[in-house]
Amino acid sequence: MTLTKPVEHPFIHHLVMITKKYLSNFADLTAEIPLERYHYALLYIYEQKERLTQQDLAEYFRVDKSFVVNMIDYLQKSGFVYRETSAEDRRKHFIKLTDKALEYIPKINAAYKESNDLGFTNISESDKKTFFAVIQQLASNLNNSEHIVTLDYKKSKV
Repeated sequence: MTLTKPVEHPFIHHLVMITKKYLSNFADLTAEIPLERYHYALLYIYEQKERLTQQDLAEYFRVDKSFVVNMIDYLQKSGFVYRETSAEDRRKHFIKLTDKALEYIPKINAAYKESNDLGFTNISESDKKTFFAVIQQLASNLNNSEHIVTLDYKKSKV
């Protein structure tokens, strides 16, 4: 069979390739941190002054609650967070950072900065603004098919 038109390649392929390279660089920079994943979640919890519940994290990351429970369980077993029951509503649990996490926050932040700087080497401020505008527009365009992502690679709901 001969195609008369060129194959349409999904733009997501390019984003996945960039993501793999970015995460590989980030992993090299954070090799001494005893954590395999969820570094950004720690920064977000820190940035939000540790006033986030599991529900807040699920909404921010746009994932289901079970994913957040697994993420927090992993971070807790690794010694980076703990849950604190809300005094106003005992059903709510705030996610708090441990001293261990607070020790690594500057290193994690520096690794993201270095990875970002490397990725944007030789890219002008104007092109960076265009890049983020295009990414935002892509996300906006795809919002019509909004789903809560279930990150279960064996059985995905997306």
